[in-house]
Amino acid sequence: MGNDQNATHAIQTALINFDDKHKKFIIEEALEKFKELSNCMNGLCLIKKVIVACAKFPDLMPKLMSKMVEHSMELAQNPYGNYAIQVALETFSTEECRPLLGSFKGKYAQLSMLKFSSNAVEKCIEKADLQLRNEIITEIISSDKFLSTLRPSLIVLMKNSYGNYVIQKVLSIAEGEMKVSVGVAIQDSICHLTDKKLKAKWAQILNKSS
Repeated sequence: MGNDQNATHAIQTALINFDDKHKKFIIEEALEKFKELSNCMNGLCLIKKVIVACAKFPDLMPKLMSKMVEHSMELAQNPYGNYAIQVALETFSTEECRPLLGSFKGKYAQLSMLKFSSNAVEKCIEKADLQLRNEIITEIISSDKFLSTLRPSLIVLMKNSYGNYVIQKVLSIAEGEMKVSVGVAIQDSICHLTDKKLKAKWAQILNKSS
């Protein structure tokens, strides 16, 4: 029902106007089909409201987060599902989002390369506390190998249409010693870029950030 355009509008209206008892019933039903609803346009409209509504019902948070963590990789790479992740990161505290942030561990560099999940990665970097953010950044810039290539992941990401924005986000949000480390890593990687325009672009970005 949540996948149907007219039905989803009716359910969203009910979610706003019904009393708490009936709101919880709607949320629980939506959570049962969380992945399916999140990964389609009409369903996402409902899921976004469900996620926000869950903030008022702490007892439903564990189930919501469990669903998000279970399907996090698929959601992150989906044109609609990635927005469900972003809404959750915007709605809940860092501590509440910790399981979701942790579900991408070891995959941050890979997800940074893809159109939809790169947006989710940027949100994760913004949401994480200092310690976790530094762990994510370290993972992204320090991977020795990326997929089947023999090049360090940072160089691959700097050249990638989506990954380059993730690296720019990393550079803008990193603090203290981590910011210095990121700058050094980018500077070292620039030397290995063969495209002159790309070299000039990254040199300019690095110069502006210092």
